[in-house]
This record gives sequence, C-alpha cells and structure tokens, in this order.
Amino acid sequence: MQYIDYDVLSIRTKKFSDLDLDNPFFDTLKNDYPGFENWFIRKGNENAFVVNDGGIQAFLYMKLEDKAEDYSIFEKPLPSELHLKIGTFKITKSGYYLGERFFRIILEHALLNDVDDIYVTIFPKREEQKKLIGFMETFGFSQYTKNRKTNELVFMRKMNVVQDMEPSLKNYPYVNKNLTRNYFMLAIDAGYHTKLIPDSILRGEDPSLITSDINAANAVKKTYIGNYRIFPTPGDIIVYYRNKPVGQNGSAKYLAIVTGFGMVSETFNSIRTYAEVSKIVSHRSVLTTEEIKTKLRTHSSYGVNILKFFDLFSFKRRPIRNDLIENDILVPTGGTTSFGGIAYEYPTKKITKEQFDLILELANFNENLFI
Repeated sequence: MQYIDYDVLSIRTKKFSDLDLDNPFFDTLKNDYPGFENWFIRKGNENAFVVNDGGIQAFLYMKLEDKAEDYSIFEKPLPSELHLKIGTFKITKSGYYLGERFFRIILEHALLNDVDDIYVTIFPKREEQKKLIGFMETFGFSQYTKNRKTNELVFMRKMNVVQDMEPSLKNYPYVNKNLTRNYFMLAIDAGYHTKLIPDSILRGEDPSLITSDINAANAVKKTYIGNYRIFPTPGDIIVYYRNKPVGQNGSAKYLAIVTGFGMVSETFNSIRTYAEVSKIVSHRSVLTTEEIKTKLRTHSSYGVNILKFFDLFSFKRRPIRNDLIENDILVPTGGTTSFGGIAYEYPTKKITKEQFDLILELANFNENLFI
C-alpha cells in the first residue's frame, strides 16, 4: 500500500511498535475486540496515522484487500474488487474536526491506491462510534451488510462515482464534470492562507506552526471572511491565490502563487454584526474574535462577505502570478503601479472555464477528480 506523509496538523505515520498499547486510548478497542492486544503486537512493523498532542487523540489503520480475500463472514459478501479497508479507526470526543481531517486522509489514500471502494466494520454502541457513523454517512458511506458472527455493521463508500447533487461531501473529493458552473480566483493573505488550507503549505513555511488545535485547519469545510467583490454560488469552483507576504522583498510576480482549488458550499453577503458572523462561521474561521471585529469596523458601510467551501485539492506544482500574466488570466488595467510598472487586475475575480483548465494544465493536475 502506498502512503502519503503529512507534515502539518500533528498527524504522523507511526509504526504500531512505536505506540504504547497500555495507553487508555486503546481501552475501548480492547473491550470491543477480544484478541485486540495480540493483533496489535502482530502488526508491529505496519503503519498507522496518529495524532498525539498531549495524549493520543486519533488513530487510523488502513490496508488493501483484493478479490482473494474471504468475505463469507459477511451476510452479503463484498464484490470481487480492490478494497481499502479501514481496519481500526478511533477519534476521541474532543476531536470533532479531526473527523473531517481523517476522512480526507482516507479518501486521499483510496485515490492514491486506485481502489474500487472503501469499507469499514463498526459497532454502533458508544457515542464515539455513533459519531464516526455520522461522519461516514456525511462522506458518502452507507450500510452495505453485517458481520454475521459479531453483528458489526459494514459501511461502504464506492469510488469514482458522484452520489449526490453538488455541493455535497458525499461526492468528496469528486466534481461532476457534466454540470455547468462558474469559476473564480480568491486572493488570500499569506498570513492566513496556510492556517486555512494547510495542505497548500509552501516549502519555506514552518509546518510545526500548523497544529491540530486549529479547528479550521483540520476541517474539510472551510470558511473565508472578507470584503471580496465576487458572487459565487453553491457548486462553483474557487482557485486559491496566495498573496505575496507583506514585507517580503521581491516582486509579486514571483512570490504570489496559486495553490489549489475548492468548491463553494454556501455564501453570505453584507454581514454587519459580530453576532451574525459568529453564528455563521462557528469555529471554522482562522480569524480571531478581534480580527473579525476589525474587519467589521473597516467595512462598516457594506459589511463582510462570508464564503463557505470544501477544500478539494492542493497543487504539487504551483503556478506563480507571472504564469497568470503570461497566459492572460490576469490582464492589464491600463493604469500603472505606484512604482511606475504595469497595473494588473486584482486576482479575486471571475475566470472562464478555459482559464481554469489552463491553470490546471500549468499545475500539472491530473483531472481524475472530475468524473
């Protein structure tokens, strides 16, 4: 099985043998699964994803299974395909937003290993298990069968299908290529960019600053608060444009960068009070209370706009501002800058489908998410 290494959000790949089986985190698993301790020891050299911030908060073990696997223990056998099995998955009660993060990890590994589906067996007993079932249903899993010996439920998510009307996490991370939609670029200040979209971290940034206690960073469902003058609607695509960092020497042509894209889920315009903003964003903003209030004071005439979106993909090759200029995605305004150079339109703007496709080409993006 191929694995992805994650540098941000305290999620690390660990060998089973590097973990303390006596940690209280594993007590419920020991109670639910007789022989868990022996199984855990046998897996000593295999990998699991772990969040260990002041104690283990989350644990995920996955493995590949093919048509040679025996599924006769299930009331309805699984199809003869390549499966990604979620072997062991637990998140503590305090790790709600970690749930979204880990389902992203699961789906990324399903894509990487080109499986036909993902499945998991789970007891619907305790609150944490019921929470996981809720997450699974949100991300397109449904009950497929049962284990006839243990009465565990078997949930499955098919890959390479669009299950629901967009926008919906049941389709995540796929995009229906047959739908008509609009495309936009959204300029994000460098100081907030990576907290909001940690998978788009740049090489020069310190990953240790983006930890799992930043709720908005963990979430797949993101919230952006600003005074932007674009008007996307649910289902539209937004491309992330990271502004040149304030105070950094050098031209924005080479220091501003396109890092990925997402899908709009909700929009709210001309919000004028902190109470309204707080109700809409909940804990999904990277802005502090004072930063939000400052934005409201600065834009008191029109209020702020709030954009909710699903973070879909971070580019490995990131086009720079100069690429956008050379390919007429950013065009001159006819004016000049304060330094006497050519002024270009602000990057928060609507773009065409052709321009979006060109950005994907510049990023060497494999369009397997569009189905």
